[in-house]
Amino acid sequence: MQHPVQVPSAAVDLNERKRPEEALRESEERFRTLVQFSFDVYWETDAQHRFIRQEFAETLSEPPVAEIGRTRWEVPYLEPDAEGWRKHRETLDAHLPFRDFEHARPTPDGGKRYTSVSGLPVFDETGRFMGYRGVGRYITERKRAEQALRESEARYRTFVDHATDTFTLHNEDGRVLDVNRNACESLGYSRDELIGAVPFFFNLDMDEATWRVNRERLKAGGIATLESRYRRRNGTVFPVEVRMREFCEGGQRQIICLSRDITERKRAAETFREMQAELTHANRAAAMGQVTASVTHELSQPITAMLCNAEAALNWLGSQAPNLEKARRALASIVADAKRGGEIIGWIRSLIKKTPAPKESVVVNGVILDVITIVRSELIKHGVLLETDLAPGLPLVEGYRVQLQQVVLNLILNAIEAMNSHEEGGRELRISTAADASNAVVVTVRDNGPGLDAAMVDRLFEPFYTTKPEGIGMGLSICHSIIEAHGGGLWAGANEPRGAVFQFNLPAGQGDPRRMS
Repeated sequence: MQHPVQVPSAAVDLNERKRPEEALRESEERFRTLVQFSFDVYWETDAQHRFIRQEFAETLSEPPVAEIGRTRWEVPYLEPDAEGWRKHRETLDAHLPFRDFEHARPTPDGGKRYTSVSGLPVFDETGRFMGYRGVGRYITERKRAEQALRESEARYRTFVDHATDTFTLHNEDGRVLDVNRNACESLGYSRDELIGAVPFFFNLDMDEATWRVNRERLKAGGIATLESRYRRRNGTVFPVEVRMREFCEGGQRQIICLSRDITERKRAAETFREMQAELTHANRAAAMGQVTASVTHELSQPITAMLCNAEAALNWLGSQAPNLEKARRALASIVADAKRGGEIIGWIRSLIKKTPAPKESVVVNGVILDVITIVRSELIKHGVLLETDLAPGLPLVEGYRVQLQQVVLNLILNAIEAMNSHEEGGRELRISTAADASNAVVVTVRDNGPGLDAAMVDRLFEPFYTTKPEGIGMGLSICHSIIEAHGGGLWAGANEPRGAVFQFNLPAGQGDPRRMS
């Protein structure tokens, strides 16, 4: 029979004492691990707020010097100011918990070390205040980042507020998040009145549907540019050009709108249009001056014919046996010639009027034939052989007949003048029409004159550029503007074997059944 081993009482007491010591060491180790990975410093103070313990994380590159025996405000500091420390001491003297109290210490290199501390008051079992326990984090890098952000925002605000354009920042729904000074001055509202407003509060051409349409365009990236009208607080309206762009800020989509007052630009454009209309009219009048002989000849033909037919009709009616049928035919010829003369006069009047007739569906071949009728005598006078190749069944063109006649007239007169200065060989002018692959009507005017200098081809259509000693350089420029206004293009090149070729195209009218889809 075995007897249990008797353990001496002294050994039992030793083991009992070791257990709490080991538990204390384990607790202390856990505490240090918590400090190392969670905070930069653990601290304790006594009832007079003097430091009695400071534990620094081993991860710190340069742990601060311990401040044991001193209060926090007895150590040299840079921030906060005296008022800030006074308020903090009021909290400590009231034995209240505190969080995130920030202060700054000077560093040996002349910089600052920022710390954010939090603490809890400690009381014994009788309720007597014993001091504080707390933790802290070094936040120097964060403070530097905040300072850099403030400086960046200050630069941004300075830039935005001194911008000459109106700046508005919107959220996805269009509500205004920010504006610059120019926006307030231009619209007559304060910043507080504009922030939170929807864009159509001041933009007359923007509603919810239009905003959504523009948002869809911006989602693909890039910049959207549009013209709108802004209304000021006093009710006046002014035109603006708006440039919109979307970007992401903090996971939120935002839209920047830069708006520029284009009132002066609109006025200048209107003045330019008026000047261009005057120049166009002057150009037409000058062209008609060149074909005065042709106009006289064309009018003299129906007048002479009417005179002859009138005399014949009188003779048929005045004979002993009046021939009423022949007299009727003679009178019908008079009516036809009178109509032809009236058409010629009407065409001349329309050509030299300042305001063209409204847009209409124009037969381009008819335009060309009208002009050829007027310049026929000019062609004969200068010995120019005219050949036409006008394609049948061309689509109609939507536009101003008189303006298109002016273009054809200018090109024919330029060709005659060019060939008139060239004595080699016969003078030949060829006018043709055709439809291209897009169903646009293409008009080609070819001559066999001296041709074009390759160096000047690119400048032919510039205003005031001319190769003629007496020219003002507006004829081709006006022709170019007219064709562009009709949605087409005008260009020039070399003809083979010699001479020049001018071509322009005109898109088919929207309502033309012959227009290709």
